[in-house]
Amino acid sequence: MGRRAQRGVALIALLAVAVMAIAYLLTSRLNAASRFVGIDRDSNAMVLARAKRALIGYMAQQAALSGENNPGHLPCPEAPANFGTTNEGIESAFCAAPAVGRLPWRTLGLEKLVDAAGEPLWYAISTGWHRPNSMTTLTINSDSPGQLNLNGATSDVVAVIIAPGPAITVQAGGPCAAWSQARPAAGPPDLRNYLECGNVTGSYVTSSPGNTFNDQVLRVSVADIIPALEAAVADRMQREIAPALRSVYAAASWGTSAGNPLYPFATPFANPGTSNYRGVNGTYQGLLPFTSSDAACGADPRCTANFVTWNTGVGPTVTASGGALIAPSCSFPNASTARCTGIYVGAGTVTLRMSARASNLAMALRTLAPGNMTVDYGLVPYTASGSGTSSSGTFNTDGSANLTLNADVPGLGAGINVFFRLTADLGVIADHALLNPANPTTGWFVRNEWYRLVYYAVAQQSTPNALPAYGCDSTNCLRYNGVSPPRNIRSLLVLAGQSLSNPAARPNGNLADYLEYDNVDLGTRYEQRPPRASKVSNPAFNAPFNDRLILVDWIAPNPTFPVAYLP
Repeated sequence: MGRRAQRGVALIALLAVAVMAIAYLLTSRLNAASRFVGIDRDSNAMVLARAKRALIGYMAQQAALSGENNPGHLPCPEAPANFGTTNEGIESAFCAAPAVGRLPWRTLGLEKLVDAAGEPLWYAISTGWHRPNSMTTLTINSDSPGQLNLNGATSDVVAVIIAPGPAITVQAGGPCAAWSQARPAAGPPDLRNYLECGNVTGSYVTSSPGNTFNDQVLRVSVADIIPALEAAVADRMQREIAPALRSVYAAASWGTSAGNPLYPFATPFANPGTSNYRGVNGTYQGLLPFTSSDAACGADPRCTANFVTWNTGVGPTVTASGGALIAPSCSFPNASTARCTGIYVGAGTVTLRMSARASNLAMALRTLAPGNMTVDYGLVPYTASGSGTSSSGTFNTDGSANLTLNADVPGLGAGINVFFRLTADLGVIADHALLNPANPTTGWFVRNEWYRLVYYAVAQQSTPNALPAYGCDSTNCLRYNGVSPPRNIRSLLVLAGQSLSNPAARPNGNLADYLEYDNVDLGTRYEQRPPRASKVSNPAFNAPFNDRLILVDWIAPNPTFPVAYLP
């Protein structure tokens, strides 16, 4: 071979080396920049975004349903056994952590969404946002954090949706375990055949060193979820919580009427996480008076059996109708028990009436339970027993109430003495159904602790302070910007949206970290605004706002209800 030919071969060899070096550099840089060589990322982004919208919409739709006990929970991934069957795309009923699998597209009301490689999407959910079994209930509200680890952080990620891309050979290194992916046509899917590196181990990532990662990940944050959840919860509060609150002291047995009920005093606003939720006489706005006497609430600071109690300085007394009493005697054997004893004489039915005064009744949500009063009677004390049959109460301006508990007993005829004993412990002043986490209609509100995020306001004239001529009118009711005339609201609730300043700082005692504008000024005017300035052209609304008003009670004319603004 001539020298010229040899020189040509050497140049070709050098050129080949140079091309290989340049190709290596380009490949390295492309991998470092995207690691998605050959994948249509824009197409994937659109599919992932559509799946995210459907997921949030499904969550909100479910949360708004009456009877949904875990509003805000996300559906579980597709049941593994549904892979490749006619049930493909239907969620598992329950899913234990780590909750990861294919996106339940059919449950979400979608067609089978696939990425640019033709693969169905995958999906993982944070602990606390999915139901692990039939016995577990969740606690989800505006202050609930996301706990899914994404790129080393766990502050706000509720879920991730993943486009898995084509099958690749994963090489060991860093967070990646070696694995040669294969995509079987049947059988429960093995996530290692679809996802790579941290997305296999539960420490989710959007990228990974090297060239053995092609997952495209879209996060679903708390900020993405909560506005839609709050809209659904506000709607349910208007339908379910407002009527229950309106009925607490509205019955004729309280000396009021359904058309003009009395309302309890508010609890002064303080840190909702540590408040005892005990109302205070003369307080007209703050937290709901949500103190409970139920021992099941345990160490919760709102749980106490010593707030609504008998006033041992007044009564008790006993009278009878349909008969006469002989030597009646009444006392408080202890602070929680009222008792009357004696003899009654009569023919037919004799109604025994015990009267006593209960303190702090208008500082809480309570109901009368006459069936919890016991009556023992007989010719010889005591051979028969029964329970109370009816009750009534009238409020005093200090928030106490005079109660009358009735028990019907048989009279044995003129001249025949019958011994009796009436015993009423504090069970006759029971927690209202609104406080019961097992209530089928309103239990979700308690269990998910939405009461911690609700501001309660009542017109002064609609509380016992205004007795005997209670009831606000068009000049002294609460004001609301959605009615004309604006002064006709007896009571309302404000659902505080997620903190607009520092969500991690709640719960705290700073009212401005819960409410905005007129809703935080301690006045009697309340307002509803659009949540985002971009939705309106009026400069007066160009500021963040996410309060949601729930109107509890009003006088004519009927108000225009707050718009359930969606995010």
